[in-house]
Amino acid sequence: MLEANKKVLGFGEIMLRLTPSNNQKIIQSNSFDATYGGGEANVVASLATFGHDTKYVTKLPDSSLGDKVIRDLKAYNVDTKDIVLGDGRLGIYFLEIGHGLRSTEVIYDRKYSAISMASKDEFDIEKMLEGVSMVHLSGITPALSKDLYDLTIAIAKYAKQTGILISLDSNYRAKLWSLGDAKGFLEEILPYVDIAFLGNLDMTNILNYESKDLEFDDNLLDLYKRLFEKYPNLKYASCTRREVKSINNNSLTGYLFDRENLHISNTHNFDILDRVGGGDAYTAGILHGIIEGMKPQDVVEFGVCASALKHSIRGDINIVDKDSVMSLLEKGLQNIKR
Repeated sequence: MLEANKKVLGFGEIMLRLTPSNNQKIIQSNSFDATYGGGEANVVASLATFGHDTKYVTKLPDSSLGDKVIRDLKAYNVDTKDIVLGDGRLGIYFLEIGHGLRSTEVIYDRKYSAISMASKDEFDIEKMLEGVSMVHLSGITPALSKDLYDLTIAIAKYAKQTGILISLDSNYRAKLWSLGDAKGFLEEILPYVDIAFLGNLDMTNILNYESKDLEFDDNLLDLYKRLFEKYPNLKYASCTRREVKSINNNSLTGYLFDRENLHISNTHNFDILDRVGGGDAYTAGILHGIIEGMKPQDVVEFGVCASALKHSIRGDINIVDKDSVMSLLEKGLQNIKR
């Protein structure tokens, strides 16, 4: 468990999300629902909803849009005092939610965002990490600029030197950088990481580990063992396996490796209201379980239940509290709670 009164920090980009209503395509729509989200922000906001003390650092435009983002984060009880304000715009992404056999699609409009143009020198790493016991990073932010790449590595190094746990979600985005660039980043940061959210494709496609002709579970266990041999600093690695039955119905299984054993969750099948943020909800669920000192099997069950429930929530951020997650975990689906 983390020390009392210590925060979990997320560092990255938060964006304005614009979504046509009623599963319309963009070409049909003249109005959009506006929400805010980003990988690392989604994780710390979800952790705050679970009752943890959290903090988020980014750079936002010094405008009413930046003020709105800060207000929304504060509504989740996330500490925003070290957010930097300055020049640039708020990145936008348009989310066209699919239906049936029509896939969900994302269009990014994030060039010249305040965070992507930020200088490494605008952030005081020591101040940012004061009173923090865990920092959550991802592979999205370092893909935005050389300064953010260097800053992400510097945060990880400082955290390692000061005994702060480091969580990393690879979050590979092909629209942001190449597999080769992502590989270089992972190889540079993994020696400092304690909890890695990496799956089969991260290890085979990015890190170029050879995949043996094994069933999924056995192959994942083999890949994790090789990953931990190369990076003995790792304490946990985790991922999910998703089966897409239709855009509106998926099943999800969680996996957690703890250096010795691969713990596999029950598989949950669910209908989908909003798929975006499901992975971040899983990440937050796993981190919650680790922070609370749960047994590994309970950690992975909590993580996959948190993610399954997020798919019933519109927006990027999982607003489901820990009691609701535990209810699904322990009692399963209930018709009406009275």
